[in-house]
Amino acid sequence: MTDKKMNVTYVKDMDSLIRGNVIENNVFMNFNGLKVSFELMEKQEYKNVTAIPIKTDKFAKKDFITVKKGYEMGLVEIKELENTTVKTVVCKNYAVVPLLLIEGDEITGAMQNRIINDSMLIPAKSKKKISVSCTEHGRWKSEGTNLFAPSEYSLNSHTRERKRSAVLENRDYQSEVWNSISDLEMSHDFCSNTSALHDTYDNSKSLQDNYLEHFNIEEGQNGVIFFINGEFKGIELFYNHSIYKEYHEKTFRSYIIDALVNEDKEFEKTDGDELTKKIIGIFENISSSKFKKYETVGLGENIKLNNEIGTGAGLIFEEELIHMSYSKSEDIIKDKDYGIIL
Repeated sequence: MTDKKMNVTYVKDMDSLIRGNVIENNVFMNFNGLKVSFELMEKQEYKNVTAIPIKTDKFAKKDFITVKKGYEMGLVEIKELENTTVKTVVCKNYAVVPLLLIEGDEITGAMQNRIINDSMLIPAKSKKKISVSCTEHGRWKSEGTNLFAPSEYSLNSHTRERKRSAVLENRDYQSEVWNSISDLEMSHDFCSNTSALHDTYDNSKSLQDNYLEHFNIEEGQNGVIFFINGEFKGIELFYNHSIYKEYHEKTFRSYIIDALVNEDKEFEKTDGDELTKKIIGIFENISSSKFKKYETVGLGENIKLNNEIGTGAGLIFEEELIHMSYSKSEDIIKDKDYGIIL
């Protein structure tokens, strides 16, 4: 059997564990006071996408239901409000366990397609109004029902980062989402009749599938680090392996659709110690971020962060990191402290 761990050779003193660092094959991160350890697994590559699978060192025992499974079992219902509005829908969780909603997850149908604005936990047997953003600017008409259905897509990584930056800067994030989706259409030389993100995904789905065939789910994996054209793009972390498996394909598509734009662009690959060095710096930057707590309608704490590299968001519940997403800001070129070419 081949070793699926990255060959990590950087060892730092224990006092530096409050920052992201590496001991043997583990990377440590401090997320708003919560210390998390990751195992770096063997990298996977295809064309201009490099993915490093990661897994946390703790066995996640809490039981949650996801939108997809809840919808299939008839335990989750998301629909328009009686007095419809773009920014808010109502979510009913009939299950006996909390419902996990993931930031950027798309829901389709009703008056127009939307995405979930923040990761959150809807308590068991409860109904909550949740914050959403529109991903279909050209439609405000019911398709025969006010109910939403889960989508196989999520907000593409670049749009997700632009939206987070707008939130942190108190700008109009809905306009930022619409503008970014329009930019994505133009970069793919495609035009949706209703400016629907879903349509842009569908248009290039076969190309995405070609990429997906080369990225496997590793045993115990619950997250992934993405590099596109040799540049760091993002980290996606889920509570456990079971939830990650459900989101693996959707998560990869959200990066692949952006990678397709520069598929033929020449770039210099980063391997071995240099790649490890970059990963160390990324987690150190996350650990030294500015963290801000936002209100959530559900359980736990909604945390947003920003630093000199990028922006991110996470959900903490009972001292455990339930979900985290972190993306590089597009206007960052180089971080001199860590020598990271982003």
